[in-house]
Amino acid sequence: MKCVEVLDSKGWQLFHSVPFLIYANDKQWISHLQGDVQDVFNPQKNPIASHGESRIFVLLDNQGKPIGRIAAFIDHEANSHLEYPIGGIGFFECIENNEAANLLFETAENWLREKGMQAVDGPVNFGGRDKYWGLLVKGFYPPLFQENYNPSYYASFFEANKYIAWEQILSIKGDLNDLDVSRLRAVCDRIRQSNEVVVELYDPKKKDKYAVDFCEIYNAAFGRFEHFKPAEPEKIKAILEESKLILDPLLLAICYINGQPAAFCATFPDINPLLKSARGKLSWWKIPGLIFRLKTAKKLFIKGTGFAIHPDFKTKGAFALIIEFMASPALSQKYQYYFLTTVRAHNREAVSLYFKAGKMQVDRVHIGYRKALQPNVEVVPNEFMEV
Repeated sequence: MKCVEVLDSKGWQLFHSVPFLIYANDKQWISHLQGDVQDVFNPQKNPIASHGESRIFVLLDNQGKPIGRIAAFIDHEANSHLEYPIGGIGFFECIENNEAANLLFETAENWLREKGMQAVDGPVNFGGRDKYWGLLVKGFYPPLFQENYNPSYYASFFEANKYIAWEQILSIKGDLNDLDVSRLRAVCDRIRQSNEVVVELYDPKKKDKYAVDFCEIYNAAFGRFEHFKPAEPEKIKAILEESKLILDPLLLAICYINGQPAAFCATFPDINPLLKSARGKLSWWKIPGLIFRLKTAKKLFIKGTGFAIHPDFKTKGAFALIIEFMASPALSQKYQYYFLTTVRAHNREAVSLYFKAGKMQVDRVHIGYRKALQPNVEVVPNEFMEV
């Protein structure tokens, strides 16, 4: 067996072929879009790649056939704010063979050590923490869009290679019909009596304003958490532009109280069930068919960050107003289940807020692992929940 670096289109073909070997008999699996995965490592598509570096490897067996893959990467800008430099590994896939898995880890970790990294996180994304993040350990259902899915035996690979379960990542499932609006209705009415309240749906013509107001709420709500990266209006506008064919304005809204951005709801239709037949390749001529199926689908899941409340409005009823919006008949007629994804279990404030919305349950659990690459580094796990 040997690891080879992906350097050209042929290498990428080998890289993308590995999951089709691993999941050949798994009817639950849905391939990531291969173009999306490659864009993660393209500096023109991913700003983090422009100030970071990466190496991508494929493991070949003795007959030259691909049997595993792994990517290793470094975000130099993020490391400038950390106690010690941390690298990442992701997009890991491997046959059920300990020797093969060990060689993949060793190859990636050796490169990271050469670059001066003192620890490594995995499996994670070379980019936003809202996708391609964590190892699935509970809830082996068909994956949501850009959600990691893997065989259960992968956990033993990580743990045998001295990776420590460092953070617990939750996907929380709810039913729009179960949102507890009745007890919040009086709160909403009281707020409206003494304040000017507007819940504004996303309008592409007001994209610039939406992006600025979204960032104001997001940065204020999450800025105190570890690994926080400020949302920037230009990046939000780019996401909205890239998603314009699939986004539903009913799922994107900002609540204003007395003209100030107080809370947002940010979710998207989960298009993954519509992508299963694409097998990782969404050619341009397939897009009209995807859009048609999206518009005519009877019931799709909702997936997203969920909602956030500006700290200045936590005690002023903004939460009640957002829940009232999510429980609107227009939404429940088109959707039923929603998933609030990549929720960190140690962010107890967010977890508590989400569960106040109604009958919620932890549907899937991913684990983010961390491994010390130097003897002076101690890995201290975050707080986990019983699920």
